[in-house]
Amino acid sequence: MAGWLAVSNPSNGRLVGYVIELCDTESLKALTHPIRLKIMSLISAEPRYSMDLARELGIDEQLLYYHVAKLKEVGLIQESETSRRRGAIAIRYKAIADGAVVLFKRREEGQTITLSPLLEHLFQNGKPVVMVLGSPEPHGPFRGRGRDHYLGVSLAYSIGVAYGSTARLAVTLDTDPRLDLTSSNLIVIGGPAANMIAARANDFLPIRFDHEKGFSLFSLCSGKTYSDDNCGVIELVENPFGEGLLLLIAGVHLSGTKAAFSALYKQGVKLAEPNSHDRGAYAHVVEGLDEDGDGEIDNAVILE
Repeated sequence: MAGWLAVSNPSNGRLVGYVIELCDTESLKALTHPIRLKIMSLISAEPRYSMDLARELGIDEQLLYYHVAKLKEVGLIQESETSRRRGAIAIRYKAIADGAVVLFKRREEGQTITLSPLLEHLFQNGKPVVMVLGSPEPHGPFRGRGRDHYLGVSLAYSIGVAYGSTARLAVTLDTDPRLDLTSSNLIVIGGPAANMIAARANDFLPIRFDHEKGFSLFSLCSGKTYSDDNCGVIELVENPFGEGLLLLIAGVHLSGTKAAFSALYKQGVKLAEPNSHDRGAYAHVVEGLDEDGDGEIDNAVILE
């Protein structure tokens, strides 16, 4: 298999789903069996335990294991979680993408959807999504100002194009007294110097900001410290304030936040993979690049 592709509706440019491009015969053969197609359809709708899959398909559980093994072998499904059921270990399976595609010819034209698959997690559990920006006024323990609102506006627009009204996206400031952190998925933009919600979440992050060292980044995944102004983070964690998830997009300084956004758009597929040092953490450090020499961040590399 090659990699992820975003599929959009040509009539409105909105996201249809993220698919895996099949480039080898083994992957293609794995999907040709009708039982495997039914397995993919079921677990794409919702992760399922093997026992439940066998019952829904009306087949013996040993036969199910055979077909599941074929799909795992080519990387189309993976284990979501394990638990003990009726005294035995039960495995729950999930699909790694919304579908699969074979391209005979590749085109690079027309409108494209550039949002990272990482954002899918925020919009698939039915919870409202709240984007939290740092207030532009001096505030919080570090008296910082949010200067990255235009980056949030660009992301909100892209989300609207991709998901339409189903996104249930609201945008607010970290100083808003009506802000409810307990029952929503959160997109927090900016680091703890300028965003109080980022400051409150900092101790729960796998990659944290150290305010005693100029808000440099310290990764619990690798043990490394990143202090360059152009370094940023994209982290998806459980919401530490309640239910749901929290996505942090921030940098050591504003240029680092720009780098994080650049990576979100241009390195989005890789950001949807776990950290290279900790497979249980969806957290990455990126470094911004000025490839055309105009003094502005226009690309980013993933450092971990």
